[in-house]
Amino acid sequence: MTGVILGKVFTDLYFTDDVSLLAEMLEVLVLALTGMQEEAYTFGLQITWSKNKILQVSSSTSSLTVQMADGHVEVVDAFVYLRCMIDSSGGSRGEVLRRIGIAWSCMKMLERRIWKSSIRLETKLGLYQTYIVPVLMYGCETWATTKYLLSHLDAFDTWALRKILRIPYTSHMPNAEVRRTTGCLPLSHLVTNRRLRLFGHIARISSREDHHRALAACIRQVPPDWKRPTGRPSHTWLRAIEADLGPRNFGLATDLYS
Repeated sequence: MTGVILGKVFTDLYFTDDVSLLAEMLEVLVLALTGMQEEAYTFGLQITWSKNKILQVSSSTSSLTVQMADGHVEVVDAFVYLRCMIDSSGGSRGEVLRRIGIAWSCMKMLERRIWKSSIRLETKLGLYQTYIVPVLMYGCETWATTKYLLSHLDAFDTWALRKILRIPYTSHMPNAEVRRTTGCLPLSHLVTNRRLRLFGHIARISSREDHHRALAACIRQVPPDWKRPTGRPSHTWLRAIEADLGPRNFGLATDLYS
């Protein structure tokens, strides 16, 4: 769907050589894709349609593919964009669980030569913070995490630290003791800090920038003719930010306009 922010309509977003097109109807999106293809031809570029995806947001369309002039574009419920999973629900559950799976695979790859080796504990912890944590926390500043997701992150972190300390599963060492031994804070704290850092960057930037305008439009009061969809409200990134700011006695509007 197209984005309308303070009277400005967004139909496309660019990041280096990646393009995201926004449309409220599938027919309009097909026309936009055709126009993009024609513009690409003028520069000697060719679009590989198999690498493009169409994401449906709150739609009951049953189409699996969209026919273009020289190929098909798949209609999906989720896809990976800039190494992050984006799904039609707008939540972060799929991406967080996916990142945990990738980090678990990385831990297993290093188990024999690193975690079970006789190298110093400080070196192991440094390798964990350098090679595993960045894989796990990639893009975490954009996550709309819930208590369920944060508990999964901290559970993986605790499991990894126990693996590094070579604590057998029969041992009854408390998690607090594992934290004291390694000196590592829970990853949920890192998610909060990085998310607030991104929010502060957007809040302090010039009000003429599009991302500041988008944030301001989301924080302001909704239009009087807007009606909330039925069902439970979605847990959005701004809701997570509001929860992060609560213990610090700040609010969204206070931090944005102060």
